[in-house]
Amino acid sequence: MSKDPFARVVAAIATPFQASGTGVDLELFSAHARWLLGSGCDGLVLFGTTGEAASLALAERKAVLEGLIERGVAPGRLVVGTGCCAVAETVALVVHAAQRGCAGALIVPPFFYKGVSEEGVRRCFDAMIEGCGTDLPPIYLYHIPQVSAVPLGPDLTGALIEAHGERIAGYKDSAGDWTNTAEIIRRFPQLHVYVGSEAQLLATLRAGGAGCISATTNVQPQASGRLAADWRSEAADTIQTGLTTVRKAMERHGQLISSTKAVLAEIHGEPAWRAPRPPLLPLGEAEEAALLAEMSELGLAPLGQSVS
Repeated sequence: MSKDPFARVVAAIATPFQASGTGVDLELFSAHARWLLGSGCDGLVLFGTTGEAASLALAERKAVLEGLIERGVAPGRLVVGTGCCAVAETVALVVHAAQRGCAGALIVPPFFYKGVSEEGVRRCFDAMIEGCGTDLPPIYLYHIPQVSAVPLGPDLTGALIEAHGERIAGYKDSAGDWTNTAEIIRRFPQLHVYVGSEAQLLATLRAGGAGCISATTNVQPQASGRLAADWRSEAADTIQTGLTTVRKAMERHGQLISSTKAVLAEIHGEPAWRAPRPPLLPLGEAEEAALLAEMSELGLAPLGQSVS
């Protein structure tokens, strides 16, 4: 790597909505961001998959970023999810993040059309980067083909690096395919490569990757931070086993975003955390009870204890 990554343990931060459903609850959001950054995370990604970016309007995303910064969340700790289907909208969000001093922009490729060529995807990134001009923060490519159906594999990544050099700073691999992660790390040592689950954090660090950007780091920042600090120690495998156990439990109990928000509601003592935006729905009562019982058994957090 040419320089240190902006962070090692990054929560793909969930987005809390007001009880009325009319907007983002900035007070809950900023309190959670501060808690994460004080509890083991050294970075946050706003408006990723977990942050329900596809359910937020561009104006909301801009206003929320500004609101967090106004409430004391350092922009240098933030990478902002900016990928949209329209290049012009991506440009608007990337420029906004750059002008606010954010650490980077995480960009999923345009995802509405399926079966598109790598050349088409490359041209979208070319147009986006050119459209940003000098207002271009470090770019992080977002590979999540199980959601986007538009992969950013090693060959396309290489083409983008060849065209844009150091402007491509990193890569988030949320595919869950270690073969792809390992290949990206091997072929592009200059990139800061993040895996999409803390269940693979230790393997990523040992392979030379930067760290993780994960949904479930929202609820286990402390242990994730310990592993990033102690990954060369004898305790590393034991810490990783604990992280993986929690991650798998979260995945078993319903849709992962809704599961994450249910646990956050319990951790923070704030019922408003439970609600995602439609088409996502909160966990049912039985599923939530089973999830929280398992989290309590695992000793995940002081459940029910308010934090700020």
